[in-house]
Amino acid sequence: MTLVDMIRLAWKNFFQAHQTPTQQAYLAIFVVGCVILVAMAVWLTVTERRRQDEVRRTLMEAAPVSAEEFLENWRVGRRGSGLGYGATDEAGCYVILTNPVYDEAGKVSYEAVYVGQSIHVAQRVRAHLTGHGNGDVYADVRAGKPVEVRMVRCAPSDLNATERSLIAAFDATRSYNRTRGGSKAR
Repeated sequence: MTLVDMIRLAWKNFFQAHQTPTQQAYLAIFVVGCVILVAMAVWLTVTERRRQDEVRRTLMEAAPVSAEEFLENWRVGRRGSGLGYGATDEAGCYVILTNPVYDEAGKVSYEAVYVGQSIHVAQRVRAHLTGHGNGDVYADVRAGKPVEVRMVRCAPSDLNATERSLIAAFDATRSYNRTRGGSKAR
């Protein structure tokens, strides 16, 4: 007996227990509604997963900056030269990734992830890397673990949504993020 045959048999037996046409109509509407709800839930889940994968892939295509390189290039040249991360500070979100691990297929995962946002993204990243932000991130830097930084510039009005997307895409609440993000009033 195939799955389709089993569904037909269950459907037939179910409707025999509810003899009036009105009962059958209500039950048919209910069953069809349930099927539609399940299909919509599956579709929404798949769509959200694809969107998160796209956010992650887009961020990962950018060249990473190691924590050491970021701090070395905080200021390049003389003060006021306009060079280095300190001089090009803008609004954006950041992802701090610790200890990359590659599987056999070459896909990378990370031991720890921290996602955040700031009107001055480079200053905020520097704060984390120098012990004035997330203590877990700083502990990794102090322990000499490989730490890389990726930043996404965006308008201040988009910071909350971008941060939430990045936290979801990197599943950062299972790591160093304690919330799902996006709670700053802007």
